[in-house]
Amino acid sequence: MLVDHDVSQEDPILRRLAALILTTATLAACGQSEGSQDPLQVAETLEAAKPAHSPAQTGTPPGTITPGGTFTEGDTTLKFQVNGRDVELDRLRSAVFEMTKDDKGAETRGTGLRAGDGATNAVADRYGRLLVVDTRGGEFMAFSINPLIMRQRYPVPGGPYGIAYDAKRDIAWITLTERNEVVGLNVAGGEPTEKQRFSTVRQPNTVSVDQESGRVTVTSGDNGGIQVISP
Repeated sequence: MLVDHDVSQEDPILRRLAALILTTATLAACGQSEGSQDPLQVAETLEAAKPAHSPAQTGTPPGTITPGGTFTEGDTTLKFQVNGRDVELDRLRSAVFEMTKDDKGAETRGTGLRAGDGATNAVADRYGRLLVVDTRGGEFMAFSINPLIMRQRYPVPGGPYGIAYDAKRDIAWITLTERNEVVGLNVAGGEPTEKQRFSTVRQPNTVSVDQESGRVTVTSGDNGGIQVISP
């Protein structure tokens, strides 16, 4: 005699186990791009980090300020020469790559390392390292090249974005757009140490430094002015 099988009367533990297996399989399928073999791709849609919006300015920042200041978003891949080798910062994957040649002599990506949660800008220093700011993660990192190794990792809260390097004084200048500040880190030792900090024009997206005088120029990203500071 055939007996109807009532699923609703099954052991509740078995039903929960079946639901767990189905959910796990669904999440695994959603977490990987179809056909992607890229170990550093962590999402279906990759988006480069952007500078955080600055608050309203309070007070007058130091230095000389002239009108102006605009900002153009850079390419998603930034290229550098570090210690005689080609290096790329992939802002979409938030990763640093050494460049190499394939068997036909064409340039291709070699070893890659994650650079925080949202690396945006970088600069080479005189020690053969690439200095990187992680805007989403609020960190500063230094990578040596050949082999590619992270040598320094240091918290820099406040929405770090722009970076410049003073090779004569070993100071990395980093803008903090959430605070309207620029901070100078000495990067010559085993761990960065803060040496200088100044308030800036609003939305300090970019920074540069004069290698002879050490003067720091901070440029607003929304017409807030161009500021020159003599530390």
